[in-house]
Amino acid sequence: MVLRIRFLFLLFIHLFKKFIGVMDESTLDFRVLFNDVDIKRMSSDRYLPIMDLGRINIILQAGLLKKFIKKKWVPVSRVAIIRYKYPLKLFQQYTLKSKIIYWDDDWVWTEHRFQRNGRTTTLGISKITFVGPYGTVPISEVIEAYGHPVSKIDMPKVVEELINVELSMNI
Repeated sequence: MVLRIRFLFLLFIHLFKKFIGVMDESTLDFRVLFNDVDIKRMSSDRYLPIMDLGRINIILQAGLLKKFIKKKWVPVSRVAIIRYKYPLKLFQQYTLKSKIIYWDDDWVWTEHRFQRNGRTTTLGISKITFVGPYGTVPISEVIEAYGHPVSKIDMPKVVEELINVELSMNI
């Protein structure tokens, strides 16, 4: 329930935030709440939904929300990996910094850094695509809807390694 409240709050604060480029880093500030913890630390199951909010914030701040609603596009995650370094504890404030680190014809990879006092506590990387009424939306169509030129990025080594890991998983 609180995640929905955070989502609604994100939509509300979007009205007062300036637009950024789709390739710029997006920043959100949070506090670890009661429903985020399992005893004393932020529970591992809370990180993925917070990363979802980071990706939604990129869409909002890039000015794509109206186009996504009109075209009935939604972001869908396929792969996510998280590395925990330091725990976030109850009531601690933290910042989520999200950015696109690579894309190809079908997928977008985003990086999410959870930071407290300038120190990265957790790093997450997710692979997403966009789905519309007629199936998967080509990333070129999403870039076209964005309406601004976007420079192609070289594939980071971490993305290359994640692709290899994903391909090795037979499901």
